[in-house]
Amino acid sequence: MTAFPVVGNVSYIDDFGAPRTQGPHEGNDIMSGRHQPAIAFEAGRVEKWHSSGRTGTCMLYLHGRSGMTYVYIHLNNDLGADNDNDGGCRNGVSWARGLKSGQWVKRGQLVGFVGDSGDANGLQPHLHFEVRRPSGVAIDPYRYLKRSVKLLFPRPAATSGGVDLVLAGATVVDKGAGTITVRTKRILQSRPDLEYGLVRKVTLAVPTGATIRRKSDAGSLTAAGLASATPGEKVRLRTTTFAPDWEAQRAGAGALTVDLLVLYGS
Repeated sequence: MTAFPVVGNVSYIDDFGAPRTQGPHEGNDIMSGRHQPAIAFEAGRVEKWHSSGRTGTCMLYLHGRSGMTYVYIHLNNDLGADNDNDGGCRNGVSWARGLKSGQWVKRGQLVGFVGDSGDANGLQPHLHFEVRRPSGVAIDPYRYLKRSVKLLFPRPAATSGGVDLVLAGATVVDKGAGTITVRTKRILQSRPDLEYGLVRKVTLAVPTGATIRRKSDAGSLTAAGLASATPGEKVRLRTTTFAPDWEAQRAGAGALTVDLLVLYGS
């Protein structure tokens, strides 16, 4: 099982082989937002690469354990929210902090950030993603992408101390006995500090010790219970600190636990 290479809201089509000025397109373009997390498709060894110049291409090769190579092109080179080209190709901008060429990474681990570097400069930020056989021949990535798992968050390089998530601007979908199902809107992740848009349904466990509050239109907070949650209302959740393993990343029902839940309404 492989990890979809971008975390967050994306769109893509099978544009492999489409005509380009430099020849047939050798990958699929995954349309994303600037600075969205790019993650390892499978476990393997990374190789960072970049071309020179202010708008040079920032890239990553992932030499997978399976023998396949995955190519990540147009990684971020912007410092701000717009296309400023002020970041260059470096760790913390294009690649994950501390990432070194030759480093072994785990499936789903943060390796970089989506952008518009190189000949995509000024266009919609996206990840040009390639799949290459051991021979080096590029093959259509589309079926590989369709079979991969879209994760809730990227795995950090170091897992000591665990991580927690804040689900901001979420909407209540349903509640059960000790569970709440929400539709997410924006995810904030600690260690490393990341923020990205992601719309998906997640069911979280709500233990009896969780803090539940209701925020009024006037801004005051009062104690509340899970039973008062109403489908369609806004909610902000913070999880307990957890080990960011593959099961947590997949965020199946009850895989994550609520620490703080704030309901919005009078």
